[in-house]
Amino acid sequence: EVLPPGYSFNLEGGAQTFAESFATLQFTLILGLIIAYMVLAAQFNSFVHPFTVLLALPFSLTGALLALRLTDLSISLFSGIGIILLMGIAKKNSILLVEFANQIRERDRLASHEAMLRAAPIRLRPILMTSLATIGAAVPLALSTGAGSETRVPMAVTVMGGMMVSTAFTLFVVPCAYSLLSRMEIRRTEAEIAEDEAELRRDYRPDVPALRRGRAGRDESGEKTKVIKEQES
Repeated sequence: EVLPPGYSFNLEGGAQTFAESFATLQFTLILGLIIAYMVLAAQFNSFVHPFTVLLALPFSLTGALLALRLTDLSISLFSGIGIILLMGIAKKNSILLVEFANQIRERDRLASHEAMLRAAPIRLRPILMTSLATIGAAVPLALSTGAGSETRVPMAVTVMGGMMVSTAFTLFVVPCAYSLLSRMEIRRTEAEIAEDEAELRRDYRPDVPALRRGRAGRDESGEKTKVIKEQES
């Protein structure tokens, strides 16, 4: 129904507390996502790969809401805390895949698709082990019936449902997204890599002991010099 002109309504009591709490949780969730992106961008030295890692979060949210629906639990302050906790746990699987694929690309000079084909089978067991350990740790909390269980059960159910769904979809979605988004990277050209390798070979002197070898630097005039660490007597 539509209220007559001149009438309005306000939330009071428990409804007002619920609305204020969820407003705070939404701000916390958005802030956490921004910080997570900044940390991942610094870790991978890329603005593209953090998007690949954070793709696991929508699937974890879907799994959490589905688990709450199947267990006939409502969305409350405690389930919201569980969702925030889940946001921090769910992206670990993507980090394992993306980081190892980047290492293979740098080491073996492979394309992103081939690197992910090598990384995914190797990282499958660690992903399944950590996910099962997280789900198993939440089972006692989800089955608890003692005092205060009404605060712990929603959080545990949220974590369990989110981890199940995100783990299943991460193994398929993240490799595909990695192969596609890697094309947007700004990587060093073959000429730059060859130039760096030639400089390293030029600076390498097998007749000098390891303790006497130094690194290439530049003096105050800008000319390249050779810094040699003298062997201690």
